[in-house]
Amino acid sequence: MERESSSNNEQDEWSASECGFNDPEVQRVMRGGSAAEDITQYPIHGWVDVTQEFHEACAELLPGELAQDMLFGLFEAMSAIEIMDPKMDVGMGFDKFDLPPPSFEAAVAMGAIKLDALEPAELIGIFDALFACLVSWLEGNSMDQVLFTCLYLHAPSQIQDKALRVFCIAVRNLIVVIKNIIILAAVNEEEDFQLYGNSALLAAEKAQPATIAGQLKDVEDELVRKCKKLPPAEDQNLMAVVHRLRFMRHLFQAIYQVELMASAESAEEAVNEIYKNLNVASELLPLIKRTIERGTQPVEGSEAPNPMGFSPRIHDRSQPPTFPRSIKIRERPASYQFLEEMVARFKYACKVIRHKDYYSALVSSSWLSSGILFYLSCLLQNFFIEYSRKSGHCILSRSVLQNLFSSSIRVAHGKQSMKRFLRHSVQAFNSPPVLNLKHPVASDPKVQQHLETFFRYCINMNTFNQFIRLCGFNRARQRDKLAHLIENFDPLQVDAVRLDSLMNQMANERAMEGNELHATALKHSTHFSTWVLYNCFRAMLIYLMSGFELELYAVHEFLYIYWYPYEFLVGFLVSALTRTENILLAQEEYAEHQSKMQVNGGGGGAGGKSRKAAKPKKNKKQQRPYRQEIIYYHALLSLCGGMYKAMGALTKDGRVRLPMSKFDNEEIRYNRRFAPFVPLTSPPPVSYVEFKSIRDHMMLCSVEELYSMAAKHFDQARNVLESIQNPEQEILDLLQIARTNFVVMNVLARGHQKEVKRQPEFDFSKHSYFPIMKLK
Repeated sequence: MERESSSNNEQDEWSASECGFNDPEVQRVMRGGSAAEDITQYPIHGWVDVTQEFHEACAELLPGELAQDMLFGLFEAMSAIEIMDPKMDVGMGFDKFDLPPPSFEAAVAMGAIKLDALEPAELIGIFDALFACLVSWLEGNSMDQVLFTCLYLHAPSQIQDKALRVFCIAVRNLIVVIKNIIILAAVNEEEDFQLYGNSALLAAEKAQPATIAGQLKDVEDELVRKCKKLPPAEDQNLMAVVHRLRFMRHLFQAIYQVELMASAESAEEAVNEIYKNLNVASELLPLIKRTIERGTQPVEGSEAPNPMGFSPRIHDRSQPPTFPRSIKIRERPASYQFLEEMVARFKYACKVIRHKDYYSALVSSSWLSSGILFYLSCLLQNFFIEYSRKSGHCILSRSVLQNLFSSSIRVAHGKQSMKRFLRHSVQAFNSPPVLNLKHPVASDPKVQQHLETFFRYCINMNTFNQFIRLCGFNRARQRDKLAHLIENFDPLQVDAVRLDSLMNQMANERAMEGNELHATALKHSTHFSTWVLYNCFRAMLIYLMSGFELELYAVHEFLYIYWYPYEFLVGFLVSALTRTENILLAQEEYAEHQSKMQVNGGGGGAGGKSRKAAKPKKNKKQQRPYRQEIIYYHALLSLCGGMYKAMGALTKDGRVRLPMSKFDNEEIRYNRRFAPFVPLTSPPPVSYVEFKSIRDHMMLCSVEELYSMAAKHFDQARNVLESIQNPEQEILDLLQIARTNFVVMNVLARGHQKEVKRQPEFDFSKHSYFPIMKLK
């Protein structure tokens, strides 16, 4: 469009001095305009159609070229609004006869909304619509475009209907509480959630979340008494209103108690109270879902989630020019399904306090319980990872877990929570004698000084704390942050090796002094370096395999992605666990030897009685605390080997689509995939040349031999997984994958579909990391 000029002298009107070319600040002011426009008035200028001239000008541009003007550059092009696009152009939703969207006061004056004597059906419709708006906000939409399209939320104090007024006040306070929880957890990204909206609306009435539960309870009791006076056929709609008020009360209490966890005296009592409220809320949801149809329903073709009380376009003119204009609010059944799943996730998150309690209670036990401790510490990490996978895009669910965990540690351990947490983690992993308070070596001031330096360095690096925290981010951001986290393990490894070396050096000094007890406790110490390496290997494996879940890898890349854990990572994990298990077994044998020496060295009389009491049990079975973990990693090793050999066979057989050579550079892709591992000194980085040499050696085998080797690996994985007692669902899924792929590899090894070179289908529905291969 082009504005007609009333001046005959165009050059004077559009001169450089007036446009402010010489002064960017002046230019900016002139673009913005000096006076605010009346948004209710439409332009009164004449307009000329320049479509033909525009297309002719575009025809002069080559593909990829951009036109730039002094007043229109790349920034303006990226920020421009697409005219006639309903998602971008706010004017597309109106015509010149439309009235501006009414405010709360205008809607009341026009009689568009009721403030008193609302029917139960109208209350049900408004409550359901507000829950749908709340869910849409949690999914990442703007607060102004979903929640504050409800005019009742603008001024709840002016509503005369008590049930509606209290419900709207509860929603406003719930918004504040949810924002506080998400801000405190600090695991949100801009694509997850929009924290800030029209804060002036929230500030209009001061939030008082502590009084909300009592107000909702009063309204519930009043409506229940009213229901008892009605005939049985007429009280169903009113009870549906009561169920929604009760659900809001228990949901609000549960979420508000999460915010108060930081100041709670007893974390366990607070979590138990949260769990009780969530149980009641989950029991109410089926009743609410059955009565959705009893409320007023949205008008077909309208953007409003309810016929009365909502104005979808009331904030359109107050949004930035490039803001999304078209927002689709969730339908009511889908919204309640979201809330049901969210409540279930909250209940699952409450279990984190139990893991922490068991962990703390067992820390003071003897080293014989270290296998249980290690299992629980791994379970805690796996708990966060699994919860993150289940939470999906719900930022509130992820934030709740972070708040519950951090608050429980703070309540249990005070200000030095992270230091104690790390000490307990090492003690749970391989139980170094220097961390056992009952051992004489723990009182050595020099030993304690070295330990204090090491753990202070771990806290300053913030690696382990971040490893738990990053589980709260969405899956894509987790991978990005994990790449940076892996780099931090290298200085920790160096410091852990230094600490182990100092311990060994002190062992030699104690041996020369004749202190055998201290020397034995410090000698051949690799406790701390093994602990750091094990956590590093786990982080590397999670980073590498998460690419399958995020669908980042092309099929032709599967070969070297599975090759790395098969040749290195999983083997390193098994080695670290085996070494730790051997250390614990050696400590057990030494403890038994010391016990026998004390018994044999006792005197007569009372000593004889003590010898009888301390007599060791016959045929005592040695503790192998990590056996199940080692078996699991052996299964992963065989599965990775099977996929590696299978991809090699499929590639050599011509069944994998490869990129065109002139557009592809495998070395660049390989270096890109393993870039986060390059800064590490242990394990050392593996260059592309080394990988290519190993792959070329494997490819010397025939296709049939490669298929047979892959089948053998899958068969080994099947045997290992079948040996696991009381398997969980993940083990059963991996077992099905191993069995199916074993059959597919044997079929291909016998020459099935030899003439048809079709790429198999890789089905990741059973497991995020390992697919079922299906022949088409």
